[in-house]
Amino acid sequence: MENSRKSGRIIAVTAVIVVFGLYAAGCATTVPIKSVRPPTIDTSNIQKLALRPFQNNSGIGGAVGAQLTQYLTDVSSQKIMNSGKFTIVAPSDPNADGIFTGEIRSIASKDSQQQRQKKDKDGNEITEITYMREVSLAFTYSVISTRTGMPVGNVSKQGTTSSSASDSSALTDVLTLAKGIVDTQLRQLTQDVVPTIVSTNRQLMKETSKDKVVKQRMKMAQALVKSGDYADAINEYDDIYNQYDSAAARVNANILRESVASDTAAQAKLAELFSDNSGLAGKAANGAVDTLHSRLPSGSIIIIMKTNSTERSMLDYTVDQITKSVVQAGKLKVVDRSNQTLIDAEQQYQLSGNVSDDSIVSIGHQLGAQYMALCWISGQMSGRRFNIRILNVETAQIAAQNDFEI
Repeated sequence: MENSRKSGRIIAVTAVIVVFGLYAAGCATTVPIKSVRPPTIDTSNIQKLALRPFQNNSGIGGAVGAQLTQYLTDVSSQKIMNSGKFTIVAPSDPNADGIFTGEIRSIASKDSQQQRQKKDKDGNEITEITYMREVSLAFTYSVISTRTGMPVGNVSKQGTTSSSASDSSALTDVLTLAKGIVDTQLRQLTQDVVPTIVSTNRQLMKETSKDKVVKQRMKMAQALVKSGDYADAINEYDDIYNQYDSAAARVNANILRESVASDTAAQAKLAELFSDNSGLAGKAANGAVDTLHSRLPSGSIIIIMKTNSTERSMLDYTVDQITKSVVQAGKLKVVDRSNQTLIDAEQQYQLSGNVSDDSIVSIGHQLGAQYMALCWISGQMSGRRFNIRILNVETAQIAAQNDFEI
């Protein structure tokens, strides 16, 4: 039986080998080891964050500077809100833990032209003129602790870009070029203010044996790695090590195990860091759990479902906490969130944002649930709320509804 399984795996990867063979032979195979990177600005003690507009105190750039200041404010605010790490509050909110702020330091533009002599198709010498416009921009942003009034971190950004054309009227305008610099320089803004998962590539060990069978088996395992099938690749490397005592196979199996484990650990760590220090998400989760336990009969089968929400990371964290608590309590039976039908339903709901309760409870019927708990986050800034609505799958009626500060 064991030999049959091994033979099956060898046959299964043969097609993969055909696709990856030439590529694998010429390139080293690497796998990602994931970890959580702390933000450039230490926002670990900041949950409620106020977003102050960028400043241009010196009036640099005139009208272009004013428009660029607004653009910096809009782009940075959207990125920070999309990160899901903070509860966004008004700059005047006395409960704010920190204030994000920024300032334009310089804007400069320079137009020039270059001439060169060339011959046209008739051999006549002509002068060709190329017009050029170069724009440079520098700005900073920081987070100020409202407890101390001091910055907890500061980031400086600067960049240069240019446009060229054979007609001066075809040159890209200064504002558009400057906005391009902003877009490029703010790509790392999320990493500057919130923890993120990063990957470090580890190179798999090459087989030094001249045994053709071993080398072929190692190529098969390598093809599985390249196709992302780490589980079968680990099994293949283990078989090679056990049968042929290949040191490379043993090392590679361990590297793959480390990669899989690092992914799980990094996701768990990030969820922990994204939980709010003020405990609002935890309190909301506990309140939702109390609602479920108090309003539903013991032993009920329930689906806990995430619906449309802009606060994706915070919603994911809160629903995970609810699911974990309900499962540990053992009073209700929770449908596995890895169920593909549930995953598809959540994705459909999130994309459309307009799915009827009747359509939702039909999913409950498919999965054999008696109740469905729909969870979402509403409101903005300090008015943000975590909502839970419990539907009776049989009647499609609302069994309970509640909301909590988050």
